[in-house]
Amino acid sequence: MELFPYLQQQLSKDQVNCLIKEKHYKKGEYIYLPPIKPNEMFQIISGVVKIGSYTDHGEEVCYDLLYNKEVFGNLRYLNGQFFEFAKALTDCQIVCYDLSFYKKMIVHDPLVSDWFNKATIQRWCKMETRLFKICTLSPLNRIKALFDEFEGSVKDPKGKCFKILDLLHIVDISQMTGISRQTVSKLLKELNDTSNKKLSFSASKPYLKKLRNNDQIKL
Repeated sequence: MELFPYLQQQLSKDQVNCLIKEKHYKKGEYIYLPPIKPNEMFQIISGVVKIGSYTDHGEEVCYDLLYNKEVFGNLRYLNGQFFEFAKALTDCQIVCYDLSFYKKMIVHDPLVSDWFNKATIQRWCKMETRLFKICTLSPLNRIKALFDEFEGSVKDPKGKCFKILDLLHIVDISQMTGISRQTVSKLLKELNDTSNKKLSFSASKPYLKKLRNNDQIKL
């Protein structure tokens, strides 16, 4: 089920205008920052959003990239422990649902409830799988698994196509794999040197030669 079109069919035009907004965010713009607690839930229509939090020293920590109709935001079930930022990595078109309305629909509308349960379980499974890989795989295989997870392309609101891996910086890879930045840089260079000989996974292709300044992977 597509949530936004479904709700447009179920609600009057005035209700849609009151409870649901479409917003455009430019690349690099924050959708929200702590300690702000938005009164909306957000769904990506196009583009890629980085989700993360902050260390005690104020350093940004990335723990996921979202795209492809994924929903994010604060459902207010964590007793004030929500301390998350959301940042547009490309230009993004976002649907914003009034929080009270959204919570009511996921409880009282069977179709929306079923959609929400599936989406939540899929997101939960993705994060548990990534944690399992961090706990069990070698550093090199963690990087391979992350590259496989984010293989693919997305479009921004203007229809421009981006490879998701183009948006990853070495620091993002480090944080999402539990590997130091220095080790990630070293392993990526090793992958580049051996890509045409030993490796068969997708990230072994020559685009690894396009690493720039040990900072960003360009595919």
